[in-house]
Parts: sequence; C-alpha cells; structure tokens
Amino acid sequence: MADGAQLSNSDALIWRIEGDPVLRSPILVVGLLDRPPSRVRVRAALERASEAIPGFRQRLDPGHPWSKPRWVDDGSFCLDHHLRHVRAAQGDLPGVLELAAPDAVAAFDPARPLWQMTLVDELDDGGAAFVLRFHHTITDGVGGIGLAEDLFEPTRRGRRAGAPPAARPEPDEDGDAPVSRTPADAVQRAARLAGEMAQGALGAALDPAGTVRSGTRVARSVAKMLAPARAPLSPILQGRSLDRHLEVLELPLRDLRAVARATGGTVNDVFLAAVGKGLHEHHRRAGTPLEAIRLTMPISLRVEGDERGGNHFTPARFVLPIAEPDPRRRIEQAGAIVRSWRAEPAVGMTPLLAAGLALLPRPLVQRAFAGMLRSIDVDAVDVPGLQHPAYLGGARVDRLWAFAPPTGAALSITLVSHLEQACVGILADTAAVTDPQGLRACLAAGFDDVRTIID
Repeated sequence: MADGAQLSNSDALIWRIEGDPVLRSPILVVGLLDRPPSRVRVRAALERASEAIPGFRQRLDPGHPWSKPRWVDDGSFCLDHHLRHVRAAQGDLPGVLELAAPDAVAAFDPARPLWQMTLVDELDDGGAAFVLRFHHTITDGVGGIGLAEDLFEPTRRGRRAGAPPAARPEPDEDGDAPVSRTPADAVQRAARLAGEMAQGALGAALDPAGTVRSGTRVARSVAKMLAPARAPLSPILQGRSLDRHLEVLELPLRDLRAVARATGGTVNDVFLAAVGKGLHEHHRRAGTPLEAIRLTMPISLRVEGDERGGNHFTPARFVLPIAEPDPRRRIEQAGAIVRSWRAEPAVGMTPLLAAGLALLPRPLVQRAFAGMLRSIDVDAVDVPGLQHPAYLGGARVDRLWAFAPPTGAALSITLVSHLEQACVGILADTAAVTDPQGLRACLAAGFDDVRTIID
C-alpha cells in the first residue's frame, strides 16, 4: 500500500465494525518448527518480509470520523516492538496453543503496524514454534499465503541472493481459493451490473426485506447477502465473549482429495461435509440434536494482478444441512449450496456494495454487521497452502495452522493445506463452546466419517 493510500471500502468496513470488540478480526497463524530457529536469521527474514509487505511497516491513520483511514509509513518502525521470544508454560503443542489463545482477540496498538510474531523456544521434543498474528486489513487468507512466501525460505540454508520467492501452486477450486475469473471478465461483469448495484446497495443495506420483495435479481442478491438473522440456529452456540480456545486437527490431504474425486466434488465440499457431521455429533452429545447450522464462508475474488495486500473476498452466509447420515449425500448438498452462492450476482460486486455501505454512519454499520455476524454459528475457511518445504531461520516448518477470526460467530474452523497435510485450526468462543475438547473429538469423527467413502 502506498504511503497515504486510503483503505479500500471493503477494508474500511472491516476496520469500522471493530467498534464492537466481538467483531475484531486478527488472523492467527501457528507453526511448528523442527528445531529452534536462528534469531538473527528470523530478524533478517522479518526485515525482508516487511520490505515486501507494505502493511508490515505501515500503521493506520484514522483521519477524520467521516473519512476512511489511510496507510502511512511508520517512520519509527522498530522490529523489537513486533518480535518477542518466550517459553510456553507447557512445552508441547497444547501449551503453544494456550499461549497463543489471547492473541486471537487482543486489540493491536493503533500507533504501530498491525502485526506481531512470537517465537516459542525449547519445546519438550527439541523443536520450537511461532505464533504470527496480523490484522485482517493487511491481507486475507489467500493473500496470507503470499505473505508466507515472502517470509519463509525454500531451504534450510536460506534463499539464494537475488532469488525470487517460490512460485505458488495453482489452488484447488475450494472455498477461499481464487475464482477463475480474468481481469477482463471482472471489468465486463462490473460494467454490466454496476448500475443496478449502485441503485440497490444502499437500499438493501437499509431495508433488506423490502428489497427482496420488490427489487431486481441483483438487488435481491445483495439483500440476501446483507439480510440479518435473529439468532444462531444452534441452541447451544449462543454466547459471545472476548475469550478464545484453540484446538487443532491434522489428516492426510491425499485422503480429502481422494474423497473429492470419488464423489465428484471438491476438497471444500468434503471439508464442509466433515464439519457438518462433527457439529451434528456435538449437538447430539449435548442432547440438542440439530438439523442445520448457519455458516459463513469466504469466497475469494482475487484475480491475476491483484496485490497481496488488502482483502479480496466476499462472505457467503448460508444454512448448511448437517443431519444427513450418508457422507456422499452431505458432500453433494454442500457442493450444491456453494455453487449456488458462486452464481449469486452480488458475489464479485463486494467493492461496489462496500461503497454503498460506506455512506452509512459508523454506528449504523456496526449495528447492521452485528445483526449479520453474531447470528452465525460457524465460520468455515478453506485456504490452499504451501506445497513446497518452507524454513524460518534455518528451522523447517513442519506444521502450519491458521485460525480465522470468528468475527461474531461462535467458532471458526480453518483448513490450510501444508505439504501433504490438511491442518485444521479450531478457534472457539468459550462463551459459546463450553467443551472445546469434546467439539474437537466430534470434528475428528466428522473427518473420519467422510473418509469411509474411500475405505
């Protein structure tokens, strides 16, 4: 981001809604390293990354209440304010996750760039870990993988002088993967629908129900995206707070791909079907069987040529059936719902929609988004990750979990592929999820259930 550049309308919305602390949106990444990294080389990697990622050396100037914040270069940038070294009270993965949990909701210092890395030394197995958190305005999930390419090195010895970062693989057609759309396609689509969107966006924000009854297809699509829901569908995922608990799962990525091939679906369809089964089992064990959950899932709008910084996605909110016992049928249901959302006219028009919402007073925007987001049971994110070895300060990154911000939901479940592992991060609001270990066991059973298709 250039010095003095305003936040995009979409990024400004993410920033503005944080007047409600429950809607804060730090992205958290936890990695396991095979050995303690060189502190000197980690600093060098972060210095290099901060040169490639403008948001790492910039802070947000809020400006006037009626204007959008601007990125401004931090003339007093000092890496010591963003890098710390600690020991976990418990020298294993649960200890690292416990140490990281407060970072999943803590506010950033607005006078400094909005990121921080914590190195966790001396784990019991001789390894180490890192916890990286950054504000959602810096980038989104897919952009975060680009951030990783700038931060990590391809060999233990480091990156050859002058060598570019490793090329990112083409992602699968998954939930947060870039849609197959060229810049020309996007321009044509925008030109065709901009008029309708400009007329309908503000009206939809103010009166979604009325727009559904009387508007055009595009305006109805916008209203569908913005319409508030009165409460979560789950009778037990109700509370909201500023306390978080982290859990993780991992399984072979080849299994999810094999299930997707066997069912004619995508890895994202399989992921949603597994999550649905796990949540159904969680509610059954709690004595509150449930037919469906309300879920939000980001659909990436990134196209070739987009810079890594900033956000290029639109949130799809839908009701996901979870009671179907047949895993094949659940995968088909999930795929059909996601495909229908991808076909919505409002998808891809997020910048224009955000421009309409930017006309509203900040308190009204906060109330509107609180109505939309606090009614969500689960935020589900699927990000194609690194498919080549990665090193930090000479230490190999063996596992990499991401924890998307629930942003008002009861919990977030994030799947990131790392080499041949599917790493699943579970971030639970403890007011809504009172038995996070039990929930983890149920989600593990959900993934086991979909894998029966290939047994």
